[in-house]
Amino acid sequence: MAIRLEIYTPEKTWPAYTADKIILPVSADNLTIIKDRAPRSQVLTSGQIMALDGNNHIQKVWTIDGGLAEIASDVCKVATERVQEK
Repeated sequence: MAIRLEIYTPEKTWPAYTADKIILPVSADNLTIIKDRAPRSQVLTSGQIMALDGNNHIQKVWTIDGGLAEIASDVCKVATERVQEK
C-alpha cells in the first residue's frame, strides 16, 4: 500500500517518489500520510518531508521552506518555494 509524493517549486517539478508513508512538517507536529487517508489540504511549516518504507525506515528526505500539501487517496502533492533533497 503505497502513496506517491509529488513536489513542485516555481522552478521545477521534482520526480515523483513512492513510499509506504510520507511524513510532512506541520505547525503542531508532524503529519503521517498513508494510502487511502481522507483527502485534505494542509499548510506546511519549514522542515523535512520524509519517505518511509513499510518498516518505518527512512528512504528519502527533502528539506522545504514551508508550503501547501494536497492529499488524496494515493497521492500527496506538495507546493513549496524551495526544496533540497538529502
